[in-house]
Order: sequence, then C-alpha cells, then structure tokens
Amino acid sequence: MQFDLRRTFESLKIDFPDKFVGIPDFDTFLEDDLKQFLATHFTEAQLLTVNAEFLGLKYIDLSNYELDKSMFDILPISVMKRYTLIPFSQDENIISIAIADPNDYNAIQALKFIFQERSLKFELFVSKEDDINKLLSSVDINDLVQENVQEFTEKNEKSQELPDISDVNQENLGTAPIIKIVSVIIKTAVVGGASDIHIEGSDKSVRVRFRVDGVLHTSLMLPKELYSSIVARIKILSNLKIDEQRKPQDGRFSIIEQDKKIDFRVSTFPTQYGEKIVLRILDTSGGVRSLEALGFIGPKAADIQEAIQKPFGMILLTGPTGSGKSTTVYTLLSQINTEDINIVTLEDPIEYNLFGINQSQVRPDIDYTFATGLRSILRQDPDVIMVGEIRDGETAGLAVQSALTGHIVFSTLHTNDAPGAIPRLIYMGVESFLVSASVQAVIAQRLVKKLCEYCKEEVVISEQEKKYIQDSINKLDPIYVKQIYTGNFDKMYKPVGCLKCTNGFKGRIAIFEVVIMTEDLRFIVEQNEGEEAIMKYLYDNNYITLKQDGIFKVLLGHISLPELLTTVEI
Repeated sequence: MQFDLRRTFESLKIDFPDKFVGIPDFDTFLEDDLKQFLATHFTEAQLLTVNAEFLGLKYIDLSNYELDKSMFDILPISVMKRYTLIPFSQDENIISIAIADPNDYNAIQALKFIFQERSLKFELFVSKEDDINKLLSSVDINDLVQENVQEFTEKNEKSQELPDISDVNQENLGTAPIIKIVSVIIKTAVVGGASDIHIEGSDKSVRVRFRVDGVLHTSLMLPKELYSSIVARIKILSNLKIDEQRKPQDGRFSIIEQDKKIDFRVSTFPTQYGEKIVLRILDTSGGVRSLEALGFIGPKAADIQEAIQKPFGMILLTGPTGSGKSTTVYTLLSQINTEDINIVTLEDPIEYNLFGINQSQVRPDIDYTFATGLRSILRQDPDVIMVGEIRDGETAGLAVQSALTGHIVFSTLHTNDAPGAIPRLIYMGVESFLVSASVQAVIAQRLVKKLCEYCKEEVVISEQEKKYIQDSINKLDPIYVKQIYTGNFDKMYKPVGCLKCTNGFKGRIAIFEVVIMTEDLRFIVEQNEGEEAIMKYLYDNNYITLKQDGIFKVLLGHISLPELLTTVEI
C-alpha cells in the first residue's frame, strides 16, 4: 500500500515531522523508521482512510461484517482470493466491493471485465487485508453449493429413488444447479491447491474429498439424489459413455481458471453404490521448472544436469505411486527439449501435454504396450525416448538396447531406493554388463509437505534432535556437507498456520537419492558383485540417502522434522 506522506499527516491534523522534510519522494515509504513511526502513531484504519480519500475512495470497516453468501454469485471465489477483494452490498445494479490494495491494476481490470460482461456496475471501497481474508476463509464449499442443492432437490422432489444414470442425457443434465455444483467443486479444488478430487456414493449420501499436500480430507457431503447427475455431468465433460457403468473408463477435459489452463484426468470405477469418480488435477501453466525448484540441492543438481546432457544412456526414476516421479521426468525432458532433437514418449496415461514433444498413449487392449511401442519408436528417428514404466523383462531389455545405441532413455521402476534399481534390472533378465554400460543415473524420491514460507517459525533444536541430525549425516565428508548447508545445527522451523496455507504447510517438495554411474561403480555392477558391494561403494563416496537429503531440507527450512520422520525410516 502506498501513501502520500505529507497529505497523510495533514489529514490527521498533525505537523509533518522535520526529520522527513528532506525526503523528496512522498509517494512511497523510503525509510524503515518512517514505517515504524506511522505504525506506532496511527492505526491501520486511520492510514487506510487517508489513502482511500487520496484515491477518491472510502474506507469500510468489515471487522464485524456478517457475510451475505448470495453475493458470491456475482464474483468467482477464485477472483476474490487472488486479488483480496470481496463484494459486501448491492444497491440495484451497483455492487459495493472492498479491496485491500486499490492500486492493484490487474484487480481493477479483472473487475471491469467481469462486470461489463454482466452489465453491472461496481463501487470500490478500501478495507483491511486481514478483515477481507477472514471473511473469505469463512466461506465453505458447502455454502457455495447449498442453494443449488436446494434448487435441484425442489425440482426432483417427486423422485424417491436414486435416478438411473442411463436416463440422464445432455438435455436434462443442462439444468443450472448440477452445472454450478460441479463447477464449484472443481474450481474450489483448483483454488485450494488440491491434486485430486474423489466423488463417491454410499447408501445415504455423496462424499466429495480433496487430496491436498498428499492427504485426503472430506470437503462436501451431498444428497444421494444428486449422485447420478454429477457423474453424468463429469462424464459428458470428459467425453465418456454415459450409459456404460459396468467397467472403468478414462477421459480428460480442460478448463481455464485464473488465466491458467488446468487439465483434468478423469477415471471412473464401478462400485456397490454406483461409479466412483476420481479427477487428477494437472496444472499445465507452470512452465519449465528448475531442478532446484523440484528439490535437488547441492552437488546433486549438477550431477543430474550433467547426466541428462550426455549423448546416450538411461536415466531411471524410482519410488512408489504418488511420489512425484512423473513431474520429475517431465521436468528433465523440458530441460533438454530443444528444436534440434526429437523426443518421443510412451505413457500410460499422458499426464501433461508438452509442446514440441511427441507423446503417445499405450493401449494394452489392442496390444500397443510399452514393449511393442518401444520397437516402433526406434523407427521414428528419436534422440530421446521416455518409457512411462519398465514393467517386464522385455521392456527392460529393449530400453537398455535403446540406451546403448545412441539414445537417451528415461523411465521409471518401482523399487524402494535408488541402488535397488540396478539389481532389479538384472533380476528382470538384463545382463549385468549391459546394465553397467547403459545406466547413467538412478533417482529415488518421496514427497514431503513443505512448510509455508509466510508463517513458518524458527525454533531451537533440542539436544536430542541435534544428536539425531548429526548422527544422520556424520558419515558424510564435512567438506561435501558444506556444499549443501553452511549454517549451524541449533535451529530449524515448525509449522504455524495462516490464511495462505493449511495448518502451516503449503505444497510439497521432493527428497531425493541419486546414484551416478561412475567408472568404479560400473566395474562393481559389471562383475555382478551384488547389492551389498554397491551399497558399500556408495557409502564410502558421500552417497546421500532420502533421510539425509530430508535432514538438509529440515535445516534449510523447507520441511519440518516430524513430517520427514513420517516419510522415511528413522
């Protein structure tokens, strides 16, 4: 927020301090002591009142305002949260809107566009950011859909049984209540940072759950009478067969939310009470992420960057389902995606559409598998190949042969750690000398809740915690440790909680293990000396485990120690 300082003092009927007379620009805070002076002598409401008057606006106190939920039909909740504004009253076709920052050009333009589309007018007021956020945080998804639920129930009150989905068609589905209910569910999930939406029926109700930062929680309970119509609405959006309820189906659709394209991968699954729907939310607007943004720290980032720039070889990612392997693979592909190379992928399913990359969906039902697809890819003159997953010996053998014949190959395996990928390939029938010659790097990862940057609080590490941390990394070379963390070991951070996060956490970050195939390690693998010999070599050469990588991220303030300990073995 900016203030005309001289006018502020004049409006508050006090003399302008001599110490500030020499400051030439009174439009912004130029001195820390000036900020402190204003905060000490005037309330936020006084300063906001003066600033509002300077802009030709009025200040509105919303601290005791009782929110009118009907006002939320005027503006999308996503717009309100993005620009910190809220409609609070209506006089005929003029809507009064409180905003925290009246100088926000993008907010004003968004309001003008929305109100012009609806042939309405708005009047702007200035209010405290905390008061607006408090009102916005009090809005529950139940409030947003309740009116539409009631309207749908009134229209169908004669029906005592769950409607047969085969009777639902495009025409009778187009009722506003169902469209609005599905829209609110989807947009609330997107704004709330959910990665998945689960819609599931029971004998009494419909449960809607969001997965946020890896944890599922119930967000909405709806009457069972809405179930078939909600399922049908999502099926139509996803171009799925409405009358097919006996077997699972997969589909996709996209929306534009907050000027970003959001893709939804939809899966249906027949259950006792009807089809369960799961929507995976894929934000395609993030652009190319850096390795550091994923969570690679210290020398690991340089090692991986070097590995993916080699002219041939295999990069393997391991970890359980939901550990972020696909995001890492897509990021690595984006790092090397240039006009002069041909990148071809085999995926099941295609999660993100990447510009300039030739992506193909495998279809086992027509014998288009990873193995058969890989044979075809080699006739497409590829430079880089991505195979979604190595599931069998045939695919493993073909992937290794591809890596040895001048291609970079990315793929995933299901193993508990990075070193385990090497014996896993040998167990699948690949000769040890071929594994040693083809593999360039193996990455294992897990996802951990990330501390909110706005509210995390520094705490002193207890002696017990300090001992645990030091014991966890004491086998690493101190010089190597300093390439990752140069601070001391007497502080870390804990979650607090604020309006911008969920219980002190916002998003997730990966912890990694990275095995780089050095010449010495190639010899050990080629001689098939076993996993024990591989582990001994790695531990003698500053190999950082998932736990150790997590410990560094605790010290750096990215994650909390309790969250790390729920993810890795103590």
